Amino acid sequence: MKLFRAACFEAARAVGGRVDILRIPGPSTFEAVTITGRGESRTVLCHAHLPLVAFTDTPPEPGRPLSRFVDPPSWADGFGAVGLRALRAGELSTPMSRVDVGELAAAELEQARYWQPDALSDLLFNWWD
Repeated sequence: MKLFRAACFEAARAVGGRVDILRIPGPSTFEAVTITGRGESRTVLCHAHLPLVAFTDTPPEPGRPLSRFVDPPSWADGFGAVGLRALRAGELSTPMSRVDVGELAAAELEQARYWQPDALSDLLFNWWD
C-alpha cells in the first residue's frame, strides 16, 4: 500500500491537487483515496492483494456495491510506474459468466458463490468478510 499511496501523492502533485485518504470501516478488499485537482475528483481503489487499481466518479459507501467506474484519467500513468495495473471501465464491467475464476482459492470461490457478484468489479472490489 505504500507504493499505492506514493503514486497517489505523485498524481496529485502532477495536477496541482490533493489526496484525501478514505477510511473504510469494516472488511473490504481495497483501500481508497480521492484525488482532487484541475476541477475534477476521482476516487482511486487499490486491491488489497493484487497489483490493481480502478477509478470511480464517487467515493465508496460502506456495504454498497461500487459503481460508476471510469477509465483511468490522464494522470494515472504513475500507477503503472510502481507496478500497479490501472483497470479500464470496460474490463470491470465484464460479466462474471465471462470471468475465468480458475485460479481462485477454495475460500474465494465459496465467497463468490455466496455473494453472487454480477461483474468483475464486484469480485475484485467488495465488502465481503
